[in-house]
Amino acid sequence: MDALKVPDQLPSLDHEVIVLLEEVHFTVDAVDTTPRSHEILAYHRISKAEEIRERIQCASIVIATQSCITAESLGEAPYLKCIITPSAGINHIDLEECKRRGIKVAKCPGSTSPAAAEHALSLYFAARRKTVMLHNDIRTVDENRANLWKRQHSLALKMQTANERPPCSLEEEVAGIIGYGHIGKRLETLCTALGMKVVIAGRKYRAPDKNATTDQMPARTPFGEVMRTATVLFICCTSNSDTQNLIDAAELSAMRPEVIMVNISRGGVINTQEVVKALRERRISGAAADVFDQEPASTEGDSAFLAEDTKDLNLTFSPHVGYFSTKTMVIMKDMVRERIKWFVDGDFSKFEV
Repeated sequence: MDALKVPDQLPSLDHEVIVLLEEVHFTVDAVDTTPRSHEILAYHRISKAEEIRERIQCASIVIATQSCITAESLGEAPYLKCIITPSAGINHIDLEECKRRGIKVAKCPGSTSPAAAEHALSLYFAARRKTVMLHNDIRTVDENRANLWKRQHSLALKMQTANERPPCSLEEEVAGIIGYGHIGKRLETLCTALGMKVVIAGRKYRAPDKNATTDQMPARTPFGEVMRTATVLFICCTSNSDTQNLIDAAELSAMRPEVIMVNISRGGVINTQEVVKALRERRISGAAADVFDQEPASTEGDSAFLAEDTKDLNLTFSPHVGYFSTKTMVIMKDMVRERIKWFVDGDFSKFEV
């Protein structure tokens, strides 16, 4: 655990103390708080409620990428007036509690979208072509030093879809995009350029509004229709009460057997136990995820995807790193600096609360 750091000066009308909780995800310097002075107290990774609470009691501004900001982790926090997350998601921050306390909250929408969309495509290709499974087959040898390739002479049939067809080519794919924010829009551009047919899913519990269609907002396809027709699903929607278990048993039962699911939203948006069941019963062809129910994830207790008996399934994972790129880091730093300046200048028009 990072040792507690004490500021040279407590926050005042002329001085800001900025506490950065997770350098493991994000760093920032060269902050402009003119006309006030400032200092930055940075920690490698602070995540437990009691650790957060102890370290933010001297802060006027907190930067939290994934650390949960709740009534418990806030404690008294007598000087705290602003919380900034470098990410687009704010489900780790209790907005109602912050509003009650008069704490301003800002997020950075679009900061991760270029990298996240590209990462989603990398997961798609790996899942569609079963790259991880084939890699493991090549590296696994028997007592005669022979792998499955040597024993069977070809592993091409292992790449078949759940209905025993060859893997779809790009021109055959129908890409369903669930969540049409910055990442969804970027995915639409990339998938279209690759030759896929793209459909944008409407809200699950809301009929599409045809009158809302514009050049910037294309027509939405009813959610149920996307479930029935897509061959690849990119899940990049906001995580909230409306999207918990958005993909559940009923949706999985409606899907085509060719379908590959790619989740770069949050773990709770899909029912992982039902996805595992659908894969085991060969009702869908594969799933990939950069996010898990509990993170960091390592066992079945964190996600049904990580149970011991799922290793033979077409599952492809990465450890919530889809955001990471040179461009993302530059954008995040610029956006966080901008929001700090907004706060100091009293411009709260783009804050969440």
